[in-house]
Amino acid sequence: MKSRTILVFLSLALMSACNAKLMDLTQTDVERGNTNYKGVTLESLNEGKNLYQQNCSECHNLKRPSSETIEKWNKLVPAMVKKLNAKMEKEVIDGRKQDLLLQYLVTASTAPKK
Repeated sequence: MKSRTILVFLSLALMSACNAKLMDLTQTDVERGNTNYKGVTLESLNEGKNLYQQNCSECHNLKRPSSETIEKWNKLVPAMVKKLNAKMEKEVIDGRKQDLLLQYLVTASTAPKK
């Protein structure tokens, strides 16, 4: 019984570790985001973060944005949006929302490590 309890605890710990804790965004992130995308605001970055949390976690655990390069996010996001829209049989994420997702992920991926 004791080993079962330990196994359950370790499984829960592993599952929670797989879901990334996403950073809180600041004005510094906005300034960094504007190097790649003109017109980025704190509001638009937070909207992209919310889209990421709400939609991407439907199919898999969230990755830390820093786990991928800018180039990789630019390939992954359009492919995943296409899969999500096909799975849902409707346009869940349109071009504008895809841009917000990319702005958030690219900006967060280039944040200095803490």
